[in-house]
Amino acid sequence: MTHPDKNINKKFVGVDIAKDKYDVRYSDDSTRIFPNNKTGHKSFIKSLAKSDKLLIAMEPTGGYEQSLISALQNAGHDAVLTNGFRVKNYAKAMGYFAKNDKIDSLVIRDFAQEMYPKGKLQILMKKSANFRKLEQWLNRRAQVVKILISEKQRHEKCTEKVLKTHMEKSIAFHEKEQKLIDEKIEELSQKEELINRAAKFKEVMGIGNACANALVIYLPELGHYPNKVISAMVGTAPFCKESGKYKGKSKIKGGRNKLRSILYMGVLSATSHNTIIKKFYDRLIKRGKHHNVAMIACMRKLLCILNAMERNNTHWDDDYCSAKN
Repeated sequence: MTHPDKNINKKFVGVDIAKDKYDVRYSDDSTRIFPNNKTGHKSFIKSLAKSDKLLIAMEPTGGYEQSLISALQNAGHDAVLTNGFRVKNYAKAMGYFAKNDKIDSLVIRDFAQEMYPKGKLQILMKKSANFRKLEQWLNRRAQVVKILISEKQRHEKCTEKVLKTHMEKSIAFHEKEQKLIDEKIEELSQKEELINRAAKFKEVMGIGNACANALVIYLPELGHYPNKVISAMVGTAPFCKESGKYKGKSKIKGGRNKLRSILYMGVLSATSHNTIIKKFYDRLIKRGKHHNVAMIACMRKLLCILNAMERNNTHWDDDYCSAKN
């Protein structure tokens, strides 16, 4: 697959990010180190040639890259996030057996330079301040839900009364926190720039408030990329495993785990209440497909429908979907 922009004329910059600093490899192979703070971001942006069409590539680091991405986008520069596992394998393939921050920034730059023209990397879409706030609250909600599930499981297995009492207090505390978070998410999602898209997604039976907001925040690319790319982004695209006469099972891999887990619950509801998804799910089960395989297929189908709705600026239509089903 080639990149949709056939006239690619970009210069690539690689950035290896750490907690307190980041190493930069420029297109002319020069290197510099900047502190990972507002002052460092300003100095880095000032060092970039304004006349060049630049693409800054970096790896996800669990959040240390977010402020830099925001600063670059506000300054009018394009940024991409590379997959750390693929970059590591690329380094091995290219013979980079030594490893340090300067080498890592070089590998990231070369990887992006190789992959972007092939359509394997997508430029990050700019998010407003409200988008970023809501994203952080959604992340926190996911963390609290995970804690609650773990605490409830431990409570069921615990036989010590004192410990069970402590766990019950912890569960009550986190349930209260989840309720407050949900109220904050509802408040933030009422912002004009967010509410219109979320309202459109909630027209689809099975997609509730949490799922709609997750689609808005975790998948802003909806409507801007082909269905196959969107499916791969979420991690619902199956990858074959075949060699010669061997035919292994196709499996999904990678993608945005946070969104996929939330979308799974939405599709689980849709298989009971959404006539289009329910018919599709039942048909797959009758053909002998495993429940999880059918669920992933339903998630992929729902994403394709939502992608078309965003791309064509249309709303959910049962009759149209039934005709296409």
